[in-house]
Amino acid sequence: MPSVEWNRYWERYPWPEDGDEWSGQAAFCGQPYEAWKESVHQAFLQPYLTADTVVLEIAAGHGRWTEYLVEHAARVHLVDLNPSCIEFCRQRFAGWDNLTYAVNDGRSLPGLGAGSVDFAWSYDSFVHMEAGTIAAYLRELARVLRPGGKAVIHHAGRRHALLKLGFLVRLGPAGRYLFRLLSIKRDTLGGRDGDRSLVSRELFSDLARAAGLEVLFQVDSWGDRGQFDCRRFNDVVTGLRKPS
Repeated sequence: MPSVEWNRYWERYPWPEDGDEWSGQAAFCGQPYEAWKESVHQAFLQPYLTADTVVLEIAAGHGRWTEYLVEHAARVHLVDLNPSCIEFCRQRFAGWDNLTYAVNDGRSLPGLGAGSVDFAWSYDSFVHMEAGTIAAYLRELARVLRPGGKAVIHHAGRRHALLKLGFLVRLGPAGRYLFRLLSIKRDTLGGRDGDRSLVSRELFSDLARAAGLEVLFQVDSWGDRGQFDCRRFNDVVTGLRKPS
C-alpha cells in the first residue's frame, strides 16, 4: 500500500497534462471532464472561499486545483512532498503574489502557525496515504485551522469490514487481486484499485475525531441530481471543521 516513500514517485512522474490527465472519475460517471472539474469547484471550493480566506492545499502536485484557489482566496499556502512539484508551481503561478510554498516530509505542515488557516483542501492525494500518515496530517490540520475553520479532503473509501483482510496484499499478485476485488465495491477495471490506501470512510472519520475535528459530511456524489461522483475506486470526500 502507498507509503510516504511510495509517494515520492510523483517526483519522477511525467505529468503530461499537469494533473488534468486524471479524467477517469469524470468518465466513470459519464460526464465531460471540464464539467466534472467545474462541479468539484462549485461543490467543494466555492462555498468556502472569499476575498479574505487563507487557504492551505496539501499535496498540490502541478496545481490542477491551485489555479482556482489563487483567483478566489486572499492567500494560498501550497505544501508538497516532492520538490519538483513545488518548483513547477512556483513557475506556473509566478505572476501571483498571494502564494507561499513549502516542501514537507509527507506528514507535517511546516511554516504554518497555530490557527493561521481558514480552509484546507486536498484532492487526489490522501487516497494514496496510509492511515498513520492521514492521522498525522489531521493532527496538523487541527493545529493550523482557526477555530471554526474547515477542510475538505478526498480520500480512499474501502469497505470497512474488510480492512482486516489487508494482509492479503503481502501474499503476492493473487492475494492483491483478491483484496482489490473484495474491498472496492465497483470492479470495472479488472481488479485495479488506483493504488488506494487501506482506509475506509469510517476509519477516516475516526481519525478525524481523534485529532479533535468534527465531521461535517461524507459524500461520493454531488450536483443537483448527484450526476457527478468519485465512485470509480469507491472514494469519499469528507468535510471537516475545527470546533470553535
